[in-house]
Amino acid sequence: MWPVIRWTLWQRRWSIFWWCLGLLGFIFLTLIFYPSIKTQADQLQKTLGNLPSTAIQLFGGTDFFSPIGYLNSQIVYLMLPLLLSVLSIGLGNSLIGREEHEQTIEVLLARPLSRGRLLLAKGLAGIINVLAVTTVGTLATVLLAKAVGLAVPSGNIVAACFACFMLVLTFGGVAFLLSATGRGRAAGLGVAAIFGIGGYIIGSLSGTVHWLKTPGLIFPYHYYRSADILRGQFDWSSILFFAIFVAICGLLSWIAFRARDLA
Repeated sequence: MWPVIRWTLWQRRWSIFWWCLGLLGFIFLTLIFYPSIKTQADQLQKTLGNLPSTAIQLFGGTDFFSPIGYLNSQIVYLMLPLLLSVLSIGLGNSLIGREEHEQTIEVLLARPLSRGRLLLAKGLAGIINVLAVTTVGTLATVLLAKAVGLAVPSGNIVAACFACFMLVLTFGGVAFLLSATGRGRAAGLGVAAIFGIGGYIIGSLSGTVHWLKTPGLIFPYHYYRSADILRGQFDWSSILFFAIFVAICGLLSWIAFRARDLA
């Protein structure tokens, strides 16, 4: 199993490198302008305060220009999950799907490796890939936040990024499940993307649109409270929800993959 993990990571080494580089650039360009924005925070806050409450909720709350509000609205609530979701969904869709498309999966299965262990190895390789990029993004955020004077505790930033990592694994898990069923890579990408984007919209608006509260409970984004985490209010129950969701996707992937005829 470990040779498959190492080989998968080696195949994607340049992808990991470019994702890390791109994420570093995004975080740098976002945080480097905070000192100039900080001096106009009150005026900018009054201007944005005139926006509809539903539009404000899509960016993570009402406070955009305090240290926590800026970090949450500009990075942790939307853009970091969005970028990492693209990575996670793409990996979940291609770890098995690309092997089948390129007709190399039979070579892997010819080894003394069960389907379950192959699936586990591919899943772990994908998680390690996303974790590596998230770790680089977390370190960059912590260091640049200190450099530009964002007064947010480093531990809270790390916790928020970890919650983001767990969140995006749920979207990757959906793509991985659909890929394991053999329903088609395009379908896997589409369903996982709709699940993630739809969950973001419903989860963000459920606080102001009352009839969305109940359907919002089934989407992982509903449990992603990044602003609270940045304030030091870390809720482990949300992490447990993400972990259980990913585990269920993994179990269903194993059941579906074992039942398939790959000949």
